[in-house]
Amino acid sequence: MRKMMSKKTSKPEKETQEPIENLPAPEEAAETPPAAEAAAEAAPAEVDLKTQLDQAQERYLRARAEMDNYRKRVQREFGEIRNASKVMVVSDFLTVFDHFQMATEHAEKNGDFNTLKQGMDMILTEFRRAFESLGVEQVSAVGKEFDPTEHEAVAHEPSQEIPAGQVLQQWKCGYRMGERLIRPATVVVSSGPKQDAPAEAGQTEASDS
Repeated sequence: MRKMMSKKTSKPEKETQEPIENLPAPEEAAETPPAAEAAAEAAPAEVDLKTQLDQAQERYLRARAEMDNYRKRVQREFGEIRNASKVMVVSDFLTVFDHFQMATEHAEKNGDFNTLKQGMDMILTEFRRAFESLGVEQVSAVGKEFDPTEHEAVAHEPSQEIPAGQVLQQWKCGYRMGERLIRPATVVVSSGPKQDAPAEAGQTEASDS
């Protein structure tokens, strides 16, 4: 009896142990599903991209503001330089205007031609002095070869003394400031000695007969 009871009691012990052995290990049960791992990795990447986008937008706005400030500063400085240049030019010609005004007032009171001529000479001298202070020089063309880069030809006339291609007459002076031509000289160019028109064939034959 004892042997039979011991045999019967031993079987349930084995049956109760088998389900415990088949249970998953704690480590296997705690493993994260692949989808959850992918979502966890994508979340920091999205945050990083958003941060970079915000930083790029901030840099763009800052650069745009700096460019606008630079443009306004350049415009303001350019306006100041232009006004300073105007003041300098006007200052150089104030003396010329003073002499011209004095000559005009004197001509109204006194009709002496010599005095008026002296006043005009003084004005011309002041004009030349003002041009020199500004670095402006005249372009003289009379007797020189015609140069299209410095001269503007308005006519061609024959001349027995001036060879063809040279300036025969100057109507208006040219002016240059440094290497820059302000205005070309207006000139008349010589076409050389005047040539007689060839006689007509009929007149030549009649004279030979």
